[in-house]
Amino acid sequence: MLRFEITEHDHGALPAIDLADSVVVLGSATPARVRLPAEVARAAHVRFEGQTWTLLAESRLGGLTRAAGDSGAIGHGIVLEFGRYRVRVTAAPIGARESPPQRTESVARELARSLLGEAGAPTLEIEAGTGAGTKRLLPPPEATLVIGRGDEATWVILDEDLARTHVAIRRGWDGVTAADLGSKTGTQVDGVAIDDEPVELHDGASLALGSIVLRFHDPAERQLRGDGAPAIRAPRARPARRPSLRREPPPWSIVGLSALAVLAIAALIWILTG
Repeated sequence: MLRFEITEHDHGALPAIDLADSVVVLGSATPARVRLPAEVARAAHVRFEGQTWTLLAESRLGGLTRAAGDSGAIGHGIVLEFGRYRVRVTAAPIGARESPPQRTESVARELARSLLGEAGAPTLEIEAGTGAGTKRLLPPPEATLVIGRGDEATWVILDEDLARTHVAIRRGWDGVTAADLGSKTGTQVDGVAIDDEPVELHDGASLALGSIVLRFHDPAERQLRGDGAPAIRAPRARPARRPSLRREPPPWSIVGLSALAVLAIAALIWILTG
């Protein structure tokens, strides 16, 4: 099993990703098991098979630029450089448990957020009911937002359909989840009732709390799907060349002028020799 530790420049290391797959691809595309933003990594950038690494694109490894196709043993560990990111790959410690699939996506989303800045923060918006149009940023990772009508709630919404503490929204390193806190009117995610077992939320998810409907927005998830990529501007069309207003003389006029010139020269010669 391999351990992947991603560090961003001037930031601490993100939670490690431990994978037991026989083959692991590091890249920016969805199939990659370890994902980095497309701004710094190819769709498939590095391949790991057992304890061997192979570069699928030019990379910085151990401070040196290496060409695509280079390979070697992981040994005691290697460090790959991708712009502002460093990925340290080692053998996972004995007893380590494989990371859940959500860990890879969650870490990728947090990396995308660092590129998007404030615009990448996940939010909840009241779509219908009391306070419609109100938005709330989710807290940083490993924190919980409690929604309800009581003072104990983190986000207080004064609506009689809500329990004092109705639902818990947790933003963790394994994704954003929702769990009902024993409310009488219940909580539905995308039309399905949930209980106290956390249910993962994805961008666009709908949460119904009685008569209140919330919408979950995650710009970083859209960015990873490609929905949030900047629009590509079409190249400006060159203006059509305006037709020339100068009229070319017809061929017959050129022939006539040439004939006159020949006759004039012949007449001049006759005068001079006469």
